[in-house]
Amino acid sequence: MKIAVVSEYTADEAALKILVDSVLGIKSDLVSPRKWRPGGWSHVLALLPTIVKDLHYSSDADGLVIVIDSDESPPHAKPHEILEDPSCRLCQLRSVVTKELSALRTVPARSTLKVALGLAVPQIEAWYLCGIDPHVTEAEWARRLKGERLTYNKQSLKRAVYSSDRMPISAKTELATKAAQRLTANLEELEQRFPNGFGPLLRDLRNW
Repeated sequence: MKIAVVSEYTADEAALKILVDSVLGIKSDLVSPRKWRPGGWSHVLALLPTIVKDLHYSSDADGLVIVIDSDESPPHAKPHEILEDPSCRLCQLRSVVTKELSALRTVPARSTLKVALGLAVPQIEAWYLCGIDPHVTEAEWARRLKGERLTYNKQSLKRAVYSSDRMPISAKTELATKAAQRLTANLEELEQRFPNGFGPLLRDLRNW
């Protein structure tokens, strides 16, 4: 299977591929580097129509995986499965993907592009700390958004994973991939601690 993995930074894309392969139970191949290069969640959202069209018409990719950070925005929640929340970033991704997939023209010998979407709450470094820091969960972050003070914030999560903001991308990629490799041994815990962000990604992948 050939896939494209899109996140806010390349280090995270490398880690996500490891998680995706673990869920699928295969070793996927990445499509050739594309002409788009997101940087930040808003760029991912803005480029999403181009990414979907590019993969469908100009590549042999079977699937597309996208994960962005929630940051300070409302985390995804179960009621959103019935009625989308326009302030939820996962709902926004789903809305764009649904629109773009429905507008694609049929290409001979080309199956419909599979898509899996996830939302890292508050950011993907929280996933990397699953199994290490028991306080880092979706539920805890939701309490912070309601005004409670926590023992961590977004900056401290990055420091806990990378030690320094000035670490080169190669070093960040190595640390992110090591974290992903560790997480493959316990995806159930990752789903339990991040049920509304990692959970949807897991379900999408299992439906492939």
